[in-house]
Amino acid sequence: MSTKKDITNVSHNKTKKVFKSKKIEKVIVEKLLSDEEIEKREGDFFSRKDFKRILKRDSDVYYLQNGKEILLGKFRKNVLPKEEILLAIENLKESSKREHDNRGAAAGKLDLKKLPIWIDPERVKNKQKFIIGGYYSKKTGKYIKQKVGNVSKSNIIGYYDKPDRNLGENAPPCRQTQFNKLHPDKFESVIPLIRSIDKQFKKLVPLKHKKQYKRAKKTNFVIDDTAFSTITINNNWRTALHKDSGDLKEGFGNLVVCEEGKYKGGYTGFPQFGIAFDVRQGDFLAMDVHEWHCNTDIKGKRKRNEKGELENDFLRLSLVCYLREKMLRCKGLKV
Repeated sequence: MSTKKDITNVSHNKTKKVFKSKKIEKVIVEKLLSDEEIEKREGDFFSRKDFKRILKRDSDVYYLQNGKEILLGKFRKNVLPKEEILLAIENLKESSKREHDNRGAAAGKLDLKKLPIWIDPERVKNKQKFIIGGYYSKKTGKYIKQKVGNVSKSNIIGYYDKPDRNLGENAPPCRQTQFNKLHPDKFESVIPLIRSIDKQFKKLVPLKHKKQYKRAKKTNFVIDDTAFSTITINNNWRTALHKDSGDLKEGFGNLVVCEEGKYKGGYTGFPQFGIAFDVRQGDFLAMDVHEWHCNTDIKGKRKRNEKGELENDFLRLSLVCYLREKMLRCKGLKV
């Protein structure tokens, strides 16, 4: 007797019957928007209604290209240890609140109201779709030639394949992130979770993991015995439509979520295919971050802090693990 189960693939315009394990649903999606149409939406925000389906159980998702199935994502529920997640929240929560202004399209189209507070919005130069090319400082009145975009609570830990500007022309091409420098003990406490994420990556997407791991081990700028050099940490951040850049093209993205309090939404999705994933605490998503993706708005209760300001009474801390493409140029260098 067969132990396999007949299930239905999702293809939006048609259905197909395939054989798959009882516990894992195989989903085939089709492009609802052409490549040209979706590219024009870069920097736009998408909502729940833009997705035909939100996946909330173990699933493997593919799209067809010239008759070949291309992996879009693999989603697994409740596969990460709770104690490792709690450690991550404890050690990353405060640092994740810092705001940065260099997240490009992921932070949405340029909004002068979302620029850093030290910038005079009435005196910016070279306004582009996602950034300004320079600004006048409110504090000094001086002109600063620097690219700046909308602020967002998005930070990185681990290692980075760009020199430290503060060290001048002779700065090494790779470096530790500020988090690693300032909080080595906290970083060490998060490594168990990063190992568990890497384990899921290796299990679910072994060929991609093998290539990425082999590349990662060619330098000292790698997180423990994993395929990752860098982790992006987002604090209650709703990303606009974008493709990730700077990470290994032959690799794959790895997303997990750590939570406090209650909230709704925050679905991670691919609008071009009309599919999204409800990634919650303990879940793991391997996803093709080189396809157009974003996440929906995050809704929950708000409270007033000690200053009387309204702030979220919940935390959705998303961690994206990857390998920086240019880290290889640091082969032989010490961390």
